[in-house]
Amino acid sequence: MNLNSIFPPDIATLAVAAEGLPDGVSGWTRESLRLALDALRGTKIAVLEIGVYDRVILGFAPSNTFVPAEESWSCWPTPHETAPDFAIRSRREALEWIEKIERQEVLFVVTFSSQDTAAAASGA
Repeated sequence: MNLNSIFPPDIATLAVAAEGLPDGVSGWTRESLRLALDALRGTKIAVLEIGVYDRVILGFAPSNTFVPAEESWSCWPTPHETAPDFAIRSRREALEWIEKIERQEVLFVVTFSSQDTAAAASGA
């Protein structure tokens, strides 16, 4: 997803392409992701998945290369949950989850829903 389509330019530019991330994928620092999630208030855009990439000598590598596979997170709507409620819940839970990652030199790779996809999925 094009980050410029869901974030203002000053937020979208906080996501960085880094060596070791999949092609075309940008990562967020903990602080930049906090700002991004805050910028989504009032939208139906949800956080669907987060992966952690650790800093290594030549860039970044998926964290499950070095630590247990519990280093990823996902969130899906519950039955009858509206798109706005799901978006709020997913962003709140995503923020809580990233705060539990104790390492500092990481990038978070995030999959966001689109506002149109969220609305269509819930009928809202």
